[in-house]
Amino acid sequence: MANPNNTYAQRHYESALDFFDQGQYDKAMQQIEKAIQQSPGNPDLYATKGIFLHRMNNMAHAIDAYQAALKVAPDHAFSHYNLGLIYMKQNKALQAIQEWEIVVRARPRDVDAIFNIAVALAHLGKSKQSVPFYKKVLEIDPNHIQTHQNLGVIYRDDGNFALAKKHFTRLKELDSTFVEVVENEIMKCEEQEFLQNLTNSNQQLSETVTHVTGSEVANALIAIIEEDFNLALTLADESLSINPADVQALLIKGQALQGLSRSSDAIAVFMRALAEAPDSTDAMFHLGNIFLGLGELEKALEYFTRLKKYDSEYPLVDENINSIKAKLPHQ
Repeated sequence: MANPNNTYAQRHYESALDFFDQGQYDKAMQQIEKAIQQSPGNPDLYATKGIFLHRMNNMAHAIDAYQAALKVAPDHAFSHYNLGLIYMKQNKALQAIQEWEIVVRARPRDVDAIFNIAVALAHLGKSKQSVPFYKKVLEIDPNHIQTHQNLGVIYRDDGNFALAKKHFTRLKELDSTFVEVVENEIMKCEEQEFLQNLTNSNQQLSETVTHVTGSEVANALIAIIEEDFNLALTLADESLSINPADVQALLIKGQALQGLSRSSDAIAVFMRALAEAPDSTDAMFHLGNIFLGLGELEKALEYFTRLKKYDSEYPLVDENINSIKAKLPHQ
């Protein structure tokens, strides 16, 4: 990396590299210090000292060395990059990002720095914010294996299974190391995508049914109020064709049939309503009224009495019960 322009500094620098490669770290440090003394204005020498200390896991002094390089050359990208690595290792993701952003400003196509920013953002719980940086990496290097893997995980966790599958599939094409694991992820994405589509379809259908049935029932009820019983019957039937168990639609249909003097059909429909909702006081009241009109007093009394047990304050229930009892000899 370094290319000291001082001959003596060059010799010490090369000796430092040799000693470090041999594991003679003390001698390597001595030589790099002598190189710095010979050429104090060379940021690469301070950065090399930082590398030695970094690899020796002496992070505090490594930071000092990189910062010394930056005092000489504030835009020294290599030192900013390595400071970012140390800060990330120390769980200082924000500081790491700041260092790598400086690198990217100087080197817009530095894949490693861009990728590291994305990783740091994800580490901070900002996965969605990391996506544009991962995408930038792929613009520069479409075959960046780790980026495809990370995007696959992000999209999977976000429920975007189609995109997750896309990146996992590309990962499998680029790296056969974890084929079984990746294929398993792809299969899971396909399963989840299917379930997601099914859920969305069911939700859309449910919303449509609710809207349609709700609209038809409301219009049918208006038709009952306006005594347009044929229209009410038609609308109620349309609603019941979508949801045969719709108690409200059954009640309206029964009232429409009652209004059309089709008592037997009305009784059958109100019975259906009671089968769907055994506590439907409205169904009980209408059945009581029909049987009262037909002169079947005991059946009428049965439904009105049953109604009173569910709702003693239901309108006219007491009056009807008393009226029927007065007409029945044995009451």
